[in-house]
Amino acid sequence: MSRRILLALTLLLAAPQPASAQGLSGSASSLSSSIFKLMNGTAGTAPAPGQAPATAKPPAPVAKPEALNFKVTPAVRKKVIDTFVGEIASASPEAGAELRKGFASVDVFAEIGKEMKTQFGLSTTNLADVWALYWSYAWLMTQGRTDDPTRAQMVGLRDQFRPLLLSLPAVTGLNDAQKQEMAESLMLQTVLFGILAEGWKDDPASLAEFGQGLQQGTAQMGLDLGLVELTDKGFVVRK
Repeated sequence: MSRRILLALTLLLAAPQPASAQGLSGSASSLSSSIFKLMNGTAGTAPAPGQAPATAKPPAPVAKPEALNFKVTPAVRKKVIDTFVGEIASASPEAGAELRKGFASVDVFAEIGKEMKTQFGLSTTNLADVWALYWSYAWLMTQGRTDDPTRAQMVGLRDQFRPLLLSLPAVTGLNDAQKQEMAESLMLQTVLFGILAEGWKDDPASLAEFGQGLQQGTAQMGLDLGLVELTDKGFVVRK
């Protein structure tokens, strides 16, 4: 992740790990379970614990790709930031106050947008692109890695997620505000991954412990990130 983004939020490292760092929450968590069921080719039934995605043909989209795009409004962004800062402040009021100052001085979302466009050729206003961003860095964290995914890996994961998202009425039926709230919440969690990875470069034990917890959380939703490899075609079962 961009060092400007990381430096803007470095004080997060002084706070205990918030719940958002452990995985998704709310509607995004429910959506994750649905997507992972589709990846396993078992839509409608829960996959076995630790089951990795199969190579089944993805479901046919029920909406056009444009259904994953959304328009950004300042009010929704403020809500996302307030929620994120509130989670941090509940554990450390001082860190929460400093974090709010950081958001006031740096346009974090603009920085993420620049990086996604220049490094990966993706957009922050498309759900499939943002899901690829989140899950690629989540996977890296479970592997104890502090590097970035490649452009080809990110695009491959986006192309894997896109038809799955488009096949879910729960996604295509979202309005712009709901899409933005979900996407920008995921972006901030991804930034948090970057902060933790940067802070733990010289502390592999802490990085591994966090990665293990994250892996366990995603496995409960239907995708064990420890059983897959991130490739130019997205997630594939590790051989």
